[in-house]
Amino acid sequence: MDITKFSTFKVFGQQLKLEASSGVFMPSANGLFYARSIRIDPGERVIDIGTGSGVLAIAAAKCGARVSATDTDPRAVTAAKRNAQINGVEIDVRSGKFFTDYEGPFDVILANLPNEIVAPSYLCDLPAEDVCTFAGGNAGNEHLLELLNSASEFMSPDARLYLGVHSLTDYHGTLRTVISNYSARLLDLEELPAKSFVTNNLSFYQALNETGVVKIFRNAEGQWCTYGYVYELSPLSTDA
Repeated sequence: MDITKFSTFKVFGQQLKLEASSGVFMPSANGLFYARSIRIDPGERVIDIGTGSGVLAIAAAKCGARVSATDTDPRAVTAAKRNAQINGVEIDVRSGKFFTDYEGPFDVILANLPNEIVAPSYLCDLPAEDVCTFAGGNAGNEHLLELLNSASEFMSPDARLYLGVHSLTDYHGTLRTVISNYSARLLDLEELPAKSFVTNNLSFYQALNETGVVKIFRNAEGQWCTYGYVYELSPLSTDA
């Protein structure tokens, strides 16, 4: 009996069908929030870094873009290739970190990367292969900072890098790096429900909140929330 599970999503105005794969995250509320402000034009050269299920890469291909994708998790690489086939699009998916062996320039860089401080007590219970795909390092923004330090080398003069920033990280540190190296504009801001690993380790996050490292809060209904931001980054002008 075939017990394959599929889910449908609408991303960049495109309908997608994704197959569930063990160890690979399906699109979440955070991921769909990240996607809603992104613009993809036909013919653009796009790279999706940390592609996971392939949802962003596939949606970009459905918009008529020429799409490459990378992921460090072989399970995700397999899933993205399979989901591209299911959706009838071609994407070049490679195993590796960030831009791996691709050469620029790209018109659009997508990177919905791990972007949260995860309580050590929670990480201890995760399989080793899941830790690096889930957590963003001690300050939560390790992957983002590394990306920001290299991305400009792969951007065309008019390129757009869509950066998701989460208040469950050292988001102030991330933004300092952004404004030092890129032109940036805020596209979107949203209150996002805190995930279970936050509510189950609330005292850990309340201590970080009190010191100003992260921002968590209760909304009007009493639910614990965090802020999500989406920025569009472009290369700094070299004009005198």
